Amino acid sequence: MRGIDLEEKLFLNRFGRRFTTGLIASMSFLLVYTIIGLLDAWPSGVTYEEGVYGWCESFSSGLILEPVNTLTNLAFVVVGLAILDRTDQQKNSDLNGFTKGGVIPVVYASAVIAIGLGSFAMHGTRTYLGSFLDWGGMLIFILFPVLYRLREYIGWSDEIFVRNHILLSIMILAIEFYRNSDDIIGIGEGLRRFGFFTDFVWAECIGLWMIFELRIYLERTSYGSGERVFILSAAPITLALLTFSSSFPWTLVALCATFVIFSILVNEVTPPSIYRPTQKWFVMGTSSFIIGMLIWPFGKADSEFCVPDSIFQIHGLWHILCAFATWCFYLHFVSERTRGSTESE
Repeated sequence: MRGIDLEEKLFLNRFGRRFTTGLIASMSFLLVYTIIGLLDAWPSGVTYEEGVYGWCESFSSGLILEPVNTLTNLAFVVVGLAILDRTDQQKNSDLNGFTKGGVIPVVYASAVIAIGLGSFAMHGTRTYLGSFLDWGGMLIFILFPVLYRLREYIGWSDEIFVRNHILLSIMILAIEFYRNSDDIIGIGEGLRRFGFFTDFVWAECIGLWMIFELRIYLERTSYGSGERVFILSAAPITLALLTFSSSFPWTLVALCATFVIFSILVNEVTPPSIYRPTQKWFVMGTSSFIIGMLIWPFGKADSEFCVPDSIFQIHGLWHILCAFATWCFYLHFVSERTRGSTESE
């Protein structure tokens, strides 16, 4: 027993409790995934029949139905664990929310891991449950930067931030669950007619995050109020026009309209006093994500670039680009300096 305790202490001294907890949680998820697969106990509802899937890769037998599109999601898990390890090793300071040794970097890293494991389940099983887990991971992640920035604008404590992140995630996921549940007839069909979930919520959060980020940057410029509103709204609208697609045309109009409204509102608020030694990580993360969004349509089954049996899958590349973006955004957040902080990294 003493030998085991010594090995445990040596492991924790090297990696830290946050990393260890994240690793155990990730491995536990994969273990449960494997057990359910071996027992053939995944829910019977599948998103696609056998053959070529919507993301190009051919159907395979076994525990992982889309090997490349599934395994590339482990890039998110690696990034999340790297963030936890870096948080364990860093010297705590009051530079920003990520360097204080609190819960914020843990929530961010957990959200990144959730993206990977959720998408792993979707591509690995092709079930509606897997798709729900995929959307859940994406939602938990994209809510983070929006609420983190809102926290700094409003002045939330870490506890209030975490509470609101959890409550909003649960609320939206509950609506999405009922929207796709065969047990709740009527509500599900009604929400489908509006078509505002998943893609719309995802795009809305990205746009709000861009507006918050740009407002902080524009505070140091000489632009007038009207010019700031134009820049704040033009950036997310341009991204939406380039990447957003929906079978409900009016949703794009609604999306752009909300960006204009939020830009006007955010423009009237004094942004948090944040100093950024560099913008390169935000630029690199945004560029990686935009490149991923631009190639994303070419990874679908109806694309001329689709090669179902190839080991190279464009959708798998999309996963890697997005995982890299989450790492860049972490470095962006952790490099910020709150005005008045007395320490330097």
